[in-house]
Amino acid sequence: MNFECAFQCELEDLEPRPALTIRLKTKAGDIAEMFDQGFSAIASYLEEKGKKPQGPPFAIYYNMDMDHLEVEFGFPVEEGIDGNASIQASMTPSGKAVTSLYIGPYEEAEPVYDALMKWISDNGLEASGVAYEIYLNDPALTQPEQLKTQVYLLLDR
Repeated sequence: MNFECAFQCELEDLEPRPALTIRLKTKAGDIAEMFDQGFSAIASYLEEKGKKPQGPPFAIYYNMDMDHLEVEFGFPVEEGIDGNASIQASMTPSGKAVTSLYIGPYEEAEPVYDALMKWISDNGLEASGVAYEIYLNDPALTQPEQLKTQVYLLLDR
């Protein structure tokens, strides 16, 4: 596949935003169930506080070890919302990143990662090892082939 034609890669400067997140280690095969439960828990917590997410859900992947995946996921929120025992007040990633929109089933996103890594290499840059995904539509309401994910690979500074 010609990744350069399939995906439009762009360099962006990410600005941090306040967020409520859950951070843990898991196996890649368990992530869908974990996200369902975790995103629901954060949404319920926000509702209890009379607050709403300030953007779509996201996940930050700190490594790509599929058996010991370290992931933080949640929602951007307005400033000043504290967490609780399992939900932490956090920030979305900041700094330089290369990004591309991926449309399709979450479990088939590898080609966008390949395209981003190629773009990074072709431009003489280095990836930090951190990936950031923003889920732009609801998988409960959207066919897998139509799911939109903005994928970012953070760059070494």
